[in-house]
Amino acid sequence: MCGRATVTNPEGIEEKVYGFSTRFVPTEWRPRYNLNPREDIPVVHVDDSGERSLRLMHWNFVPGHLASREQVMSFDSQYSTFNAKIERAAIAPTFRSAWRKQRCLVVVDGIFEWVGAKGVKTPHLVRRRDRATFAMAGLWSVWRGHDGEELWSCAIMVGPSAEWYLPFHHRMAAILPPASYDAWLDPALTDAAAVEETLKAAPYSHSEHLESVIVSKRINNPRYDAPDCLVPDAAA
Repeated sequence: MCGRATVTNPEGIEEKVYGFSTRFVPTEWRPRYNLNPREDIPVVHVDDSGERSLRLMHWNFVPGHLASREQVMSFDSQYSTFNAKIERAAIAPTFRSAWRKQRCLVVVDGIFEWVGAKGVKTPHLVRRRDRATFAMAGLWSVWRGHDGEELWSCAIMVGPSAEWYLPFHHRMAAILPPASYDAWLDPALTDAAAVEETLKAAPYSHSEHLESVIVSKRINNPRYDAPDCLVPDAAA
């Protein structure tokens, strides 16, 4: 699964890498060292005009068909939809439409996992060796209220872990290599089975690109968000 992330260098999300032409993000976009579900996370998606946009989205998928803001708030508080299972997204009522029509790239520069026995787990940060950003396959939605209010939201695709990830968890986020971004975002790809095949055909090389490092247990507090989250306790 994927339940914590970092976006320490928002300016590192480059147009030339992800192919977006529009940015819907605040001018003052602060780094995030401990980003949690139900907070805003950067997403690249294809808009109604067929162009790619970078947008901050609420990291907990909320269906666009809900009738009122009260229903949106109730759904968001009751259901944890920040992850979507690859094995079920094509048929799950919450995700099946987005699986065919509203796929996205969720862009971060690190994700957290914990290793060890309950109560003494050690937090690790999984990141690129070159500290660049990377993208996970995702699904997006937008809810629009009658008064013009909007809520853009997303989920990260998760599936069985690759062998290198098993020490962390038996489930992992679907990290995509850059060569697969176009295929995953392709609006012409609407067949549910073909979408799954596209995702399965896009493994990310851990040995070549990724590393894991021990970080501070400060990260255990979801409300703590500062650079020293990423410093091992012994060195803090």
